[in-house]
Amino acid sequence: MLTTSFERLEGTNVKLTVTASADEVDAAISEAYTRLGAKVRVPGFRKGKAPRTVVDNYAGRDYILAEATEELVNSTYPRAIDAEGLRTVDAPEISDLENVEAGAEFTYVAEIELRPEFTLTSADDFTVTVPAKTASDAEIEAQIEVTRDRFATLEPISDRGIEANDFALISFTGYVDGEPYEGNEVDKYLYEMGQGLMPAEFDAGVLGLAAGDSKRVEFAIPDTTSNPEFVGKTAQFDVVVHEVKAKVLPELDDEFASNVGGFDSMDELRADLRQRMDAQKLIAYDRDLERALRAELATRLEGEAPEAMIKQRTGTMMRDFVTMLEQRKMTMEQYFEATGVAPQVVESDIAAQAAQSVTEDLALEALFRARGMEVAPADVDAELADIAEGTETSAEEARARWEEMGLMPVVVEQVMHRKAVEWLMDTATVIEAVEGEDVPEAKKPAKKKAAKKTKTAKDAPVEGAETTKE
Repeated sequence: MLTTSFERLEGTNVKLTVTASADEVDAAISEAYTRLGAKVRVPGFRKGKAPRTVVDNYAGRDYILAEATEELVNSTYPRAIDAEGLRTVDAPEISDLENVEAGAEFTYVAEIELRPEFTLTSADDFTVTVPAKTASDAEIEAQIEVTRDRFATLEPISDRGIEANDFALISFTGYVDGEPYEGNEVDKYLYEMGQGLMPAEFDAGVLGLAAGDSKRVEFAIPDTTSNPEFVGKTAQFDVVVHEVKAKVLPELDDEFASNVGGFDSMDELRADLRQRMDAQKLIAYDRDLERALRAELATRLEGEAPEAMIKQRTGTMMRDFVTMLEQRKMTMEQYFEATGVAPQVVESDIAAQAAQSVTEDLALEALFRARGMEVAPADVDAELADIAEGTETSAEEARARWEEMGLMPVVVEQVMHRKAVEWLMDTATVIEAVEGEDVPEAKKPAKKKAAKKTKTAKDAPVEGAETTKE
């Protein structure tokens, strides 16, 4: 039997009082003896078979009671916040914790910061712009140009110098402030202009050079260099041009259509592209719409997301990022080396994404309350069924596990988020932006029949009131 109560303190803080029954205390002490007995071997006894008095002399009674106290708090705290329906931000602060005593109740007090309940500047009239569900003619032609570029050929040019989109077979020796550096010599490299392989100042320096020309190109090294030690210093490149080549694109005719995809005509190629691009856009449409709506909603939140929530979300997203790299058989160090991105940039980006994600979640919850939505027991059952399906367990096992961890409020949050997103998707005004065309006028979504509301069995407690459950 567990008895809980809480009282509100300043701001979003509360004081939670938890009392465990004598039976739970005795069970925790017994479990502490069992765990210790399984870990240590007492001379003269088989493992785990030494009497408690012997274990007391071996490990100390106070140590065992401290172990039981810690386990009791760890096991009852999640149940307590679940019983009170408290949505916490961070770990609790528990002070002046005395050890349990056999045969007696045990009470402890925890101070907790609750998840804030903000309001919105407005919970009506949402309008967002997202990419259209279908591909435009301009997008089709752009994709054809990408394919056309892949099938381009290179032809030597002898009557002019290098132009912006050319290739050039070059050799060069590089220096930084007059000093050579590792890998500073390059021999007969086919260099493509305008692709960012070298700083823009290098490209500008070789423009107009013809086959057989040579030149020293000098410029201040920009802060985009992969070597921070070189920033601001002077780069010098002694460049020799061996050959200039121009990219020649194939004609857009039936032969091109046959070469790139086995089509009889350009019309067939365009029709195939449209079908595939429309399918991709349709898949991405709901995702893009939800992202746009969440971002718009977040701008209406009145309040700042707690730093503790952002820090937790940042940690979760960083772990997910590392897991993603591991799935690709890549370490963080390999990622930094391959991309040239500094570790602090990745950390900053993830922290910013985490702050935005937390803000959007809080805004969804504010919308949920503003629109008078409710979480019914059936909603929680459905959410647990989805969780169970993803973990290959039964809904009953999922509920027992989440209740044990004190995560049932998280299940409720997930339902709140889903319902708020569904309301936004059903009611928002959506502008479909078509690439290459002017933005059209906003269109209201088709009216849908409102879902029948199910009242919850219990109203939320009145703010400031103290509640008690047994």
